[in-house]
Amino acid sequence: MLTHILGKVPFPTHAHFFTGRRTPVLGIFVLLLFWLLGSVLVAALGWPIPGSVVGLLGLWLALVINGGVPDWLKKPSGLLIRYLTLLFVPAGVGLIDHWDRLMSHGAAMLVIIAISSVLTAVVMVLIFKAGRTSS
Repeated sequence: MLTHILGKVPFPTHAHFFTGRRTPVLGIFVLLLFWLLGSVLVAALGWPIPGSVVGLLGLWLALVINGGVPDWLKKPSGLLIRYLTLLFVPAGVGLIDHWDRLMSHGAAMLVIIAISSVLTAVVMVLIFKAGRTSS
């Protein structure tokens, strides 16, 4: 009966479905897997950092070991980067939800953000300089 309703739907039966040009399923699966593993690790160990950050560090380590980003991961990554601005909508809603905290601690938050941004930029410059002199 289901075949009658849907018609003959070709279901892929080989690995090409996961790495094919039209379906970035494997790349999305790997990205979600690293996010999930990071979240599980943070929950299990009780770390005070987001699981997505731990997952991102794991993904970065895997890519460094691999020697770069594989082709099957470039397309879904590019897709996520293209629509990255949509991912900031929940953060904006969170700011509105915590408006009273923002008003009472906003100046301190801005100072912390400014200092951490400057420190991040300085560390990145030092890393790039160290990388340039070693190669």
